[in-house]
Parts: sequence; C-alpha cells; structure tokens
Amino acid sequence: MSSRPSRGAARLAAILDALPDALLLVNANGTVVNANTIALETFETPGTALVGRGLLDLLPQFDSKLIPGSMRRPDHIDPRARTKPTRMTARRTDGTEFPVEVTSANLPNGQHAYDGSGYTGDELLMLVVRDLAGTVDTEAELARSQRQTEMILRAAAEGVVGTDTDGRIVLVNPAAAQILGYRAGELGGRELHTLVLHSRADGSPFPYEESPLADTLRSGRKHRVRGQVLWSKAGDKVPVDLTTSPVRDGDQLVGAVMTFTDRRPYDALVEAQAAAEERYAQEREQLAEEHAAALDALRRRHAAEIEELIERQAEELAAGEDRYAALGEREKDRYEALAARHEQLLTLLGDSLRGPLDELRRELAALAADDAGQLWPEANQVLHHLSAGYSRITTLIDNVLGYQRLDIGSEEITRTKVMLDAVVAAGVDGAVDLVGPGRVQFAVHAPPIEAEVDPGRLATALAHLVADVAGVDATGNAPVSAAGYMDNTVVVAAAQRGSVVRIEVRGPYAGGDPVHEPIVRGIVRAHGGVLQTHQVPGMSGSAYVLEVPIGGGAGAVAAGLPGAL
Repeated sequence: MSSRPSRGAARLAAILDALPDALLLVNANGTVVNANTIALETFETPGTALVGRGLLDLLPQFDSKLIPGSMRRPDHIDPRARTKPTRMTARRTDGTEFPVEVTSANLPNGQHAYDGSGYTGDELLMLVVRDLAGTVDTEAELARSQRQTEMILRAAAEGVVGTDTDGRIVLVNPAAAQILGYRAGELGGRELHTLVLHSRADGSPFPYEESPLADTLRSGRKHRVRGQVLWSKAGDKVPVDLTTSPVRDGDQLVGAVMTFTDRRPYDALVEAQAAAEERYAQEREQLAEEHAAALDALRRRHAAEIEELIERQAEELAAGEDRYAALGEREKDRYEALAARHEQLLTLLGDSLRGPLDELRRELAALAADDAGQLWPEANQVLHHLSAGYSRITTLIDNVLGYQRLDIGSEEITRTKVMLDAVVAAGVDGAVDLVGPGRVQFAVHAPPIEAEVDPGRLATALAHLVADVAGVDATGNAPVSAAGYMDNTVVVAAAQRGSVVRIEVRGPYAGGDPVHEPIVRGIVRAHGGVLQTHQVPGMSGSAYVLEVPIGGGAGAVAAGLPGAL
C-alpha cells in the first residue's frame, strides 16, 4: 500500500499488495486515499498520481450512492454495503479506458485497516477492481467460436451426432435430424444405438458390442464404414457412409462423434446412371445396326457410281484424245504455215530486201561524195541524209535478223573474255548508227572490268537500249517535246556488283519501243541476265538496269595493268 503502516499493518499491506486485483480505499468525499500495488500499476501512469483523485474520475459508471457520506444511500444494500461484482468501464489517470469488474464494501473505521495511516475518518469504502481487458477478449472469442461452430453444424450437409460415454445423444445438428426423420429435440438423451443402429440391412439384430460406435467409446479408435444402414423414425432403411471419432478432454475419453452422409441421392444417381447406360447400350446397338445397313447401301451405291464414272471417263478420254489429236494436227499445220511465213520473212529481209538496200546505200553514198562537185549543196545534203538512213535500216535489219536467229535457237551466243569498257564503247558507236550523228549527247562511265560475254551481241543490246531511251523509234523519228527544249543526254554507267556486271542506261524518254526492247531483252536473257526498269525522280525518262554474269572474267581490273589496255 502507498501509506506507512505499523508493523502489524505492514504484514497486512504486504498481503494486500500481493492480491491479483486492484484495491482502492475511498473516503466519504469520494476521494481515493490509498491503493495497493496492483491498483497503482493498473490506474496510475507516469507523471500522474492515483491517490487524491475522485473515484468517479476513475470509475464514471460507479453508483455514487455507495460512497460513504452520500446523502442518498441505496435501500437495497446490506449493512456493510457489500455489492455484487459489476462490470463497467474504468479510466486511467491519463484518460485511457479499459473494462473492469468492481466489488465494493464499507469499512466502519479506517484504523481497522491500517494503523497509523494518517486518516481519521469514521468510514471508508473499499473497492476491489479486476481488470477484464484480456477476459473480455477471451469471452468474446469463445462466444464467436461457439457461434461459428453452431453455424458450421447448421450449415453442414452431413449428419453430426455427439454422444457421451454411455452412447446417449448430447448433440445433434439439423441435417442429422432431417436425415433420420426426427426433430432435434426428440433425440436428446436417447441411446443412439438403440434408436438408429439396432438392426442390420437384412433386418437381423445388430448387437451394440459389434457396432463401430461401441468400439470407439471403448477403445478410442476411429472407424469409417461405407454402406452402413441407419433406421429412420418411420422405420425406413437409410444407407449412409458413417464415421465415428472419439472426443477427448486431455487424455480422458468423454464421448464420441458420429458423422454420416446420406447415400440415397448417390444410390439414386447410380441407378439412374445404370439405367442410362443400359438405354445407351441398346440405342448404340440399334444405331450400329442402322449404320451398318446404311453403310452397306452406301457402298453398293458408291460402287455403282464409280463404275458409271469410270465408263464415262473412258468415253470422255477417248473423245478428248480424238479432239486433241485433231487439234494437234491443226496446230501443227498452223505452226508449219507460220514457220514457212517466218522463214519467208527472214529470207525477204536477209536476201531480197537487204541486198537492194545495200546497193542503193552504196550508190547514194557515191552520189553524195560528188567528187566532181556537180550537185547543189542542198542535193548533196539530202543524199548524205538518205545514205545514213539506208545505212540505219540495213543495221536494224541485221540486228533484228540476228535476234530472231538467236531466239529460235539457230544461232547461239559466243562468250569471250573482253573488257567491258570496249563493249560499252562499241554499243555507243552502234547507237550513233541507229540514232544518227549529232542527235544525242553521251555521258559514259565504264571502268575496266573483264567479263566473259558475247561482245558483239551485248554491244548490239546496248545500242538498241540507248536508241530506245533517246526516243528514236524503228523509223528513225524522235517525238517532239511539247515543252520545247529537252535535254538529249544519255547516261551510260557500268559497275561490278558481286558476280554480275551492272550497266545503267538513262535517257530523256521512257523507252519501251516494240522493236528495240525485245532485241535487248532477248540478248540479255541469252546471257543469263535480267533487264529492269526504274523511274527516276525529277526526270521525264526512265532508267534501264542491265545485269549479266561476269562468268569466267576477272572482274574489275586496276587501271594501268596490262589486262586493262
């Protein structure tokens, strides 16, 4: 206690300080005048004092009528003002609250409690305060656990029955009562075995000693029985899957719990499944027979259709062979006639027309020479122009005939290792013969590259490609630009790209002449190369890219080496 008692009272104070509950002494003014150690630990916080505080500050819900000196004393208290334990909320000296249970009693004289306490009042109120902070939480947890257990038992679909050690029912959930046809109140205190386990499935008696419940109550072993029969209130058999488990309080066996699941829905489902399987087997057998009959009819019909199709196909093949034979004869005759006309055209161009053209070109050239100066200058210029035109026609006929022979296979290209710059130069010279002198300007870039090609035919292809992009057709005419002046420069650039030689020809016109382009493509294709067309942004013409394999050539040759000469 907080005061200084005498030696006799010191022993009592030590005993009171050892109490597990808080002890408060309150005078007639309602002020705490003394407290034991537990009270100080419970109510007092650092920096605050318990002794000297008003009781109602610590226990706001305490009945003030019980305080000594109150003018309104309650009528129901005993002479010593003892009260029953009452739960209320206490308040510590720092204002925090906690639950407590309070018991009070009056002391007639303070000296009776402690000698030399310094208090001379005639009457004191003693309060025993028990801290319920942990107790309330435990009680709430127990109540919550009990409610949860009850809800689980009510919600469980399985029957749950608890018995004491004598096999009498002490617990039953709604599912168990419903399965057995009872009300839950009718089962309490009755013997479980005599009520629902008295007979076997065949109606013969089932002794209690042989039941799994008896063995569980006797030995504490757990049993699980599938297909056990219970008997309902109406005397009907209820097949169940049953489990018995012991209930222990520490090491002591205090009862058993029997849980069971009604098998009637499952058995009904099994029977329905068996009936469905039997019905399915019958239907499957019937369908198999129908399928076999339909399949046999389908096979016969299919065989007849196949035989009919074979006969029809044979007839169509025979008719087709006759038709294709006649068509082949007709196409053969057409090809022979076309070949004869082609040969006649080649002969006409090569012999009948080219010879007179050569003779006429020579005579015009002789007249244009005019060694005696007998012609007018205008006539001499016309003769020179006619001579150049007949020379261009002769060259064009030779190139077309060469392409035709190469295309039909009567002639083949002859590959030779040559310098590509010489081939490009020859192509530019041939283009001048086709276009005419002074009509085109050239920008040529041809580095020394050795390639294995047919130099004559490749030069012919370049000449026709230049003439095509220069806008000169087979008649020697060039289109007139609507905008007036047009740049007539033709760019020829050659380079090596890996294992191929790439020659780009770019001119002011789009090209695609029906005489020039086939000759170029045929010669390039015979070399195993390709000819591609590209649109050049900002230019009116097109760029042709000619690519042919280098073959056995050495490729690019450094300037100044003997191979480059």
